Amino acid sequence: MGIDVHTFHDVRSGTATHVVSCRTSGSCVVIDPVFDLDPKSGRTSRAPVDAVVEFIQAENLRLEWILDTHVHHDHVSGAIALREAVGGRIGIGRLVIEVGAAVRDVYALPDAATDEAVVDPFDRLLDEGDRLPFGEQTIEVWATPGHTVDHLSYRIGNAIFVGDTLFMPDSGTARCDFHRGDARRLYASIHRILAEPEETRLFVCHDYGADGSRPPAWETTVGAQRTDNIHVGDGCGEEAFVALRRERDEGLDMPALLLASLPLNIVAGRFPSPAANGRVILAMPLDVPGHAI
Repeated sequence: MGIDVHTFHDVRSGTATHVVSCRTSGSCVVIDPVFDLDPKSGRTSRAPVDAVVEFIQAENLRLEWILDTHVHHDHVSGAIALREAVGGRIGIGRLVIEVGAAVRDVYALPDAATDEAVVDPFDRLLDEGDRLPFGEQTIEVWATPGHTVDHLSYRIGNAIFVGDTLFMPDSGTARCDFHRGDARRLYASIHRILAEPEETRLFVCHDYGADGSRPPAWETTVGAQRTDNIHVGDGCGEEAFVALRRERDEGLDMPALLLASLPLNIVAGRFPSPAANGRVILAMPLDVPGHAI
């Protein structure tokens, strides 16, 4: 019994997409899939989704769940494209409704983009404590807000898929300056995870190779994070963490794909219908106030 984890790294966004398979049943789950969008040219590509599809088919796996840890601000979700290719059910945190309302307001989306329109692409909205069947395994849903208000982590066996809550130990923790992000809530969420046994495996959603000083990586442990994480390791207290996080966030640039990705990700990566000229058009709001999205 147990699980296997196969990770696909998207270079453009630095995203790690995890395929988690149940060894005995052949069922699998995909966490944080990516659809490629080049912010400079506007060109799109299914290549990251297709790589996951090819792996699932080559391994004769059956996809049961497609899970996003939160509404991503730095890449387009591949959830819809993946479901269209190989099936499965799409899940995300219930607070996608709140995030969706904030995004709709900033983008002045039409009246048709109601809460029901946001919910429509998702097969299940997830809450703290939910348990999802997956082969002979169970996915435990943990609410881990702080980076974003809707952030979830997923525990499967001895592994926790922490999304953007933690990075690799030499890269620290995620920013908290998006809509209703909160450094204190992030600190609490992190310490919930770090209260687990030190051998617990942790899989992160993003890695940039510590600014190019090493190859990308995405698996660590609770023990390594407790001792070595540059933001919360070695007994860093809450006040020190909050001060550090706020100072760092003030100097960060916005992700290159933030304005393009948000209206897509509140509907699981669904692109709008083509305009009269046959092109898909993504609107970009200007002068967006801080913390609005």
